[in-house]
Amino acid sequence: MKFEVRAQEIIRRTADVKSFRFSRPDGFNYDPGQFMLITVPVGGDRKTKPLTVSSSPTEDFIEFTKKITSHEFSAALDELRVGDTVQIDGPYGNFTFKGERPKVGMISGGIGITPLRSMIKYCTDKGVESNILLLYGNRSEESIAFKDEFDRLEEANRNLRVVHALSRPGEGWKGRREHIDLQMIQEEVPDYAERVFYVCGPPALVTDCVNHLKALRVPAEKIRVENFPGY
Repeated sequence: MKFEVRAQEIIRRTADVKSFRFSRPDGFNYDPGQFMLITVPVGGDRKTKPLTVSSSPTEDFIEFTKKITSHEFSAALDELRVGDTVQIDGPYGNFTFKGERPKVGMISGGIGITPLRSMIKYCTDKGVESNILLLYGNRSEESIAFKDEFDRLEEANRNLRVVHALSRPGEGWKGRREHIDLQMIQEEVPDYAERVFYVCGPPALVTDCVNHLKALRVPAEKIRVENFPGY
């Protein structure tokens, strides 16, 4: 379904990541983890790209979150201001989770966190009993999108554990100090054989992490993936 929605708030998550929050139209219902098609004016034309809904169905707005790049579509989003309108079309996709499985492992890097943020927020708000363990990789502490929110969600949800891994941490960082690899999965998710995995992020990260899981003999049917292009 297609809707015109008006920007209510634009939130800077990190130096190069913004969340765009819109009024939620009647009739737009979605599952956590789904995406929508966003159409914005670019020059004298209109461009459409898929973006994950980073908000949860439990919230009364629609939000997507985007890393701002030099791509023309990204630059057009960066020019959006409160009160501007965009067209959305959706929802689409089956990379979703609403508590159907008792134990899940989530692995993400960078802006690939958006569908997982939607799932975790939904499960926390709904009191879902599923045990969720998230491995979230970034370069530095300053580049972690939703860092403060994940801290609050972890406090509110006794079934949630978040592990941050930084490849270029500052001296004061007390968490994991490397890329997500096979050894980290073994150490942080010792019950990996009991979990269904949701892996989302840049294609290289997804490929590497899926290979790590396969090396641990996690069956293919227990690995769900979503690749994030760089536009």
